[in-house]
Amino acid sequence: MPDEWRRKTYYKTRVLIDTQRVLDPQFSDSLLCITGSQLEMLRNLTQYLRRRSTFADNYQKDYYYAPTEAEWDDILVIVADLEETLMGCEELTQLLTDMLAAMQCVCNDATEVPGLMPNMGPIVTYYIENNLMVPGDVHTEDTVVEGDRCAVAQLVFWQAWGWLTEWIQPFQENTADVLMPLAMAAIATAIGAPILAVPAALIYALVWALLEIWVDGSLQAVQNSLWAHKDELICAVWSGMAVDFAAAKVSAQAVISEIEGLSPTDIVVFRAMFAPWAFALAERAHDNETEWALANVEPGACDDCDWWWTYEWTFPPCPGELTGDMPCSPQGRPSFNYQGDGYCVGLEFPDILSNVDIHMEVEYKSCFPATWTCGYVKLEYQDVGLDWHVRGVITCTTTEPIGEENYRETWTYNINIPRNVLRLHIHGQDAQGETDPWPFMVRWVKITAFPHVS
Repeated sequence: MPDEWRRKTYYKTRVLIDTQRVLDPQFSDSLLCITGSQLEMLRNLTQYLRRRSTFADNYQKDYYYAPTEAEWDDILVIVADLEETLMGCEELTQLLTDMLAAMQCVCNDATEVPGLMPNMGPIVTYYIENNLMVPGDVHTEDTVVEGDRCAVAQLVFWQAWGWLTEWIQPFQENTADVLMPLAMAAIATAIGAPILAVPAALIYALVWALLEIWVDGSLQAVQNSLWAHKDELICAVWSGMAVDFAAAKVSAQAVISEIEGLSPTDIVVFRAMFAPWAFALAERAHDNETEWALANVEPGACDDCDWWWTYEWTFPPCPGELTGDMPCSPQGRPSFNYQGDGYCVGLEFPDILSNVDIHMEVEYKSCFPATWTCGYVKLEYQDVGLDWHVRGVITCTTTEPIGEENYRETWTYNINIPRNVLRLHIHGQDAQGETDPWPFMVRWVKITAFPHVS
């Protein structure tokens, strides 16, 4: 029968999770507070969530069915999101830290700035109840029309600039509960429409952090940092929006993480201003052709952004863009043992003058259990002597049981690529001769190069 491979046997100690209750959750989202010991246990328990046998799709008397391929793909996305969440909610943690620091700072300066102690609760509640704010950022999967990417990326920057120089600075001496409606009104004017789906936590963090920066007397320094990295931030957002708003956030925060001299509070401000909700507001302003949007878009501003470089390969189909002597697995994946190589030749790197940071990712299966090195993914350039030289490599050591998806990534920082002729090179580990299933069966590869920010 076609689904025979999904058939699993019960055994006494196995804990099963209902597939449909994961894909169609019965609980609303929750905010949890757990100890370090509990976090350690949960991070390790997520390994079981990457085993297909953990999930039951259809219960029979003596056996059950594991999820289908489509269901399993959806579950893996949820598991990956959980694993990222368990690494720590950096924005929320930083928000709470900044709130405490701001309150301490405000109390210390209360004699110089009377009445600065905020009362944000009621105003935030008002915005949420009237659908002007939402608890979290709902725009991560949003995309923008290709032809609008540069305009929207510029507006994201000028929107951030507005926060620092127009929407907050003139009202510095007010309390946060006064600043909030003033800032919201300014944004509404800029985008030409009522504000919808603005995440309360990020706005809350932004207003608090800006108040602390002002009290600390470092607002001008933050403005200087933003202006000094204008081009890099615009290009980062422009590049990421080729995929979606989540990718644009990753690109922007890669630049932010390299900016020297930012305090933890400064980083909160930058990250809040270069997040999907901010991209959505900028896109709305562009679509509405507001006076503010038209005044802040410069044609050709992204012409020099070509050094933001991304290639992605997904299988099947197999071999797709790859050439070489590797076989394709029954699932349509390029597969490798000690023999065979897969190549994608003819990649052109747009800028050989700037040093770059390279991010490489791969997802794959293996016939081996966890801790086995089964293959390699390399980015290579060709020199004038036609030899190929490695500039980035992922060593693919399994972390999951046999037959489960493995994910690996690597960063290579501040390197130069002397010539712009490159290739993707995939191959297996020496001395591994297994076939069908093979030691190294690749599902997708993604390589992204960012300009290094010194």
